[in-house]
Order: sequence, then C-alpha cells, then structure tokens
Amino acid sequence: MEQNELVSITQGGLAIMNPTTPEKVLAAGRAAGLREGYRVVEVGSGNGTILELWGREYGISGLGIEAREDACTRAEETFRAAGLAGRLAVRCMDARDYVPDEPFDCAASVGASHIRGGFAATLDSLLSLVHDEGTIVIGDRCWRSDRTPPEFAREWPDVLTEYEILETAREAGFDIAAVIRSNQDDWDGYESGIWQAVLSWLRENPDHPDRDFVIDYLHRIQDEYFGYGREYMGWAFFVLVPGFW
Repeated sequence: MEQNELVSITQGGLAIMNPTTPEKVLAAGRAAGLREGYRVVEVGSGNGTILELWGREYGISGLGIEAREDACTRAEETFRAAGLAGRLAVRCMDARDYVPDEPFDCAASVGASHIRGGFAATLDSLLSLVHDEGTIVIGDRCWRSDRTPPEFAREWPDVLTEYEILETAREAGFDIAAVIRSNQDDWDGYESGIWQAVLSWLRENPDHPDRDFVIDYLHRIQDEYFGYGREYMGWAFFVLVPGFW
C-alpha cells in the first residue's frame, strides 16, 4: 500500500493529525506572536485545521503545502466553512519542491518532520521560507529522556531529546520562546483515533488486497505504543524566535 493512502486511512479523518489539542495549537500561535496581517506557511498542512485555528483566532493569512489530494480537498472545505477561503489556501504538491514568491512572517511544520528527515533538517528548510525576523513553529516527537533503551531509540533515529532540540535551535541562531507539550491524554486520544480508523476501514474492506498489510500495521503500531512509546516518546510544539546575540 502506498504511504499516502495509508496516512489517509489512518489519520485522514482526524481534525488534528497529531497528539495535541486546539487549545495548545492556539497557545503555540500566541507564543509565535501571530496577529492580523501576518503571513504564515505550514509545510505538511494535512486537513488544514492548524491554519484554520490560527486564521480564526489571530487573523493571519496562510498557505498550506500538502501532498495528499484528499487532505487538500478537506482543507479547502475547512477554510470555506470557516469563512476564511479569502485568507487561507492550500497548494497540493511535494513540500520539498515549494519555493515562495516572498518570505513569510512565520513558517510551521506540525508533525511533518518526516518530509525532510528530522527536526534539524526541517528547521533548516523552514528558514528558507521566512524573513530575517520570522518565527518558526515545529511540532515534533522527542524522547522524554536520554536514557531511552537503545533497542527502542534505534527504531527512531531521527527523534531527538528536548535538550538536543534546544542545541539545534541555538546552532541555527534561534531561541526557544515556548515549549507546549502533549500530555498522556493527548497521546491516548490520538493513537486511539488511529486504531479506530483502521478498524473501521477493515470492517468496510473485507476483501481488499492490502487487508493483511493493514492488520499488521495496526498491530505493529499498538505494540510500539504499549511496549515503549507511551513511556518514552514525547511530543511538543517548539516555538522558535531569532536569537538576541
């Protein structure tokens, strides 16, 4: 099964495709200084919920970059329903090919660091999208401790500890203005939403040729979550602003 199709099955129905809440999305936008007139680009914008929340609350204009056509369609519907189609738009393309006509005030990547291969590469790519005073918002996984058992850590070579994220931000010339962490309820709700989506798909597609693959996928992600993810894996918004040095 193609990766984008799997993502659509497992997470396409989730309003926010990450273990976080609307309140925390808004807190990240507030920490980034979003306000009316700001131009924001979100790489890997999914169903458009992040931009929609920021558009309603802070009056920003925004552009989402998303490769999945079904997600782009849903984002456009979300923007229209919120009365924000005049200020928010989505471009359906590979984010790695996007070059802005002019720099943005803020660039965001929420749960999409896999596009570039980790936090550091994501930050580097977002820097090319903002002006010198622009802010960066990255929502990403992180290890809760540098004592994560190696048999688990090596399964996720691109995941950093929060201290490594701090060092990466400073090396790029940024200070961290805020960290907004997900709690266990956020994680449980997110993972459970994925499991329910998969189970629903299996009920509706008893003869699909990829059925066994999807069953194996469900069992693997549950093994990961109950085996070590719930204990060792964290997720947070990191809001970065230009450093004062």
